[in-house]
Amino acid sequence: MRRGKEWTAFLFGLFGVLLGALIVYQTFSQIPQSLNWPVVSIAKKVDPSVVIVLNKQKDSTQLQTKGIGSGVILNRQGDIVTNYHVVANANALVVVLSNGKRYHAQLIGEDAPTDLAVLRIHASHLRPIAFASSRTIEPGELVVAIGNALGLSHTVTTGVISAKDRVMFRDGWEYHLIQTDAAINPGNSGGALVNSQGQLIGINASKIAQTGVEGIGLPIAHLVIIAV
Repeated sequence: MRRGKEWTAFLFGLFGVLLGALIVYQTFSQIPQSLNWPVVSIAKKVDPSVVIVLNKQKDSTQLQTKGIGSGVILNRQGDIVTNYHVVANANALVVVLSNGKRYHAQLIGEDAPTDLAVLRIHASHLRPIAFASSRTIEPGELVVAIGNALGLSHTVTTGVISAKDRVMFRDGWEYHLIQTDAAINPGNSGGALVNSQGQLIGINASKIAQTGVEGIGLPIAHLVIIAV
């Protein structure tokens, strides 16, 4: 009798463990995919549209890389937007795609006051970025910045829109900028700031870098880019 009671208790215990495991499995298997961290899919979508821009200048008799920045592919014809300060004083420009292929680039448009420039390369199978109007953004919205921070290619950082119309003044010009806390570092200039759909809303241009200040990046709203 005693052995029978022990077996009964054992079977009930085993049944309880199996039932608990089944409940846990069903609970986790029913978690909607939308709760997964979205930045992974955003980065995969946007990465092929972001390029490295190399600023080469003559040093004695040779061309040397004097600056590195980022750029964003606008269309399949090979037009790429970047910051003016990324390409300033260049004797030659080289664009490196996400697949590592290099192309000589032609400067076809520049505007120093807005710190924007447009390059063109001749390449096939380009992946232009998708666009969204920067008028639709709201503070608190998720954003992702992709660029070549400190020369580390295709670095992904994330944050939120801190403010959507920061007015800044420099050299007598008035700028209407997006404020974000997504990390922006040297080399990010000219890279993409995108929304949760992977659509371009701004071009990473600058940040406030001084003691005691963190998390204030100032991308150029892409509405300015359309006018260039």
